[in-house]
Amino acid sequence: MQCTDIRPQHARPSQSSTVLASLDEAADFLRTLPIAEHTEPLIDVMEAADEPEMEPRAWQAFETFACAMGLRVRLVA
Repeated sequence: MQCTDIRPQHARPSQSSTVLASLDEAADFLRTLPIAEHTEPLIDVMEAADEPEMEPRAWQAFETFACAMGLRVRLVA
């Protein structure tokens, strides 16, 4: 899996699918993971992305984490 796109993502942590169309939804998704206690620094970064130019970086941070954790992430069609 190539992790280079920073648009809203479609993540499948197991058999179920969750559509993530905003950084807030992505942060909520992270809070549902069994390792949620370790995602707080990332959530802080994502929630601090209140300027349009910061959003791509926040998505990139989310995508990097998703790749590192082996989450199956793909673009929303």
